Amino acid sequence: MHFFIHGQYVTEAEAKISVLDLGLIRGYGVFDYLRTYGGRPFHLQEHLERLFYSAKTVGIPIPYSRKEIETIVEELLHRGGYPESSLKIIVTGGVSPDQLLPKGNSSFIAFVYPHKPYPQELHTQGIRTITIQHPRVYPCCKTLQYLPAIVALKDTASSGALESLYLNPNQEILEAATSNFFACKEGVLITPPMDGILAGITREVILKICSSHIPIEIRPIPYAEIPTLEEAFLTASNKEVMPVVQIDDLPIANGKPGKITEKIQKLFLEYTKNAAWEDLPISRHLS
Repeated sequence: MHFFIHGQYVTEAEAKISVLDLGLIRGYGVFDYLRTYGGRPFHLQEHLERLFYSAKTVGIPIPYSRKEIETIVEELLHRGGYPESSLKIIVTGGVSPDQLLPKGNSSFIAFVYPHKPYPQELHTQGIRTITIQHPRVYPCCKTLQYLPAIVALKDTASSGALESLYLNPNQEILEAATSNFFACKEGVLITPPMDGILAGITREVILKICSSHIPIEIRPIPYAEIPTLEEAFLTASNKEVMPVVQIDDLPIANGKPGKITEKIQKLFLEYTKNAAWEDLPISRHLS
């Protein structure tokens, strides 16, 4: 791993923060994660826009401009030299003398490490998920508040599933703990509205590349509708397009990834190989 912290490029052994940092003692911070394709950071601008949106929403100033962060990212990727990389950028409220309110400078941390993809069989065979109900704080932002997600994912792992799907009080599927959710029914691609979920960059890519191939509906997906869904999948930077074949004890159709999901997987793979990726203006992050 290679780190940039406190304005310096350092090794993992040298990367340290104060025990009084609000990111540690209060979980007051935001972050973003992205990966590379062909060594190029995937939609870096969109990830930075979301990072700045998240920070502004929770009131944390970012001590560097987007251009400066781009330079930091480029240098970290150069220092890492990995075939493909994962990159995280974290901004916290910084050191707090009273251990509650931010008083000084924000802490800015960025680090790069080798990208480790999920086993290919998960993309070909699909995964199981479970549903949970947990109140979430600032679900529209990518914050360090992962307590519900971690508790849920621990329960998920013990049940043999890979992901947890959040349900709202109306018993509608929102998103997964670390992914966005899509379903297919009668040849139509369905995904929940952006209200109450994170605007995933991969989600936006899927909506863009599918718009000329598959009819799309953005609407609530009630839990009661699961038995009638013909396909389902998750999207995330690290999962790409991951088929879902079971939710709780309910199989999705015949319990195998469907043709539309397979088509979208191919479209996404082709997209990642493009020489240039078009801008993805996400209105929430630009407002």
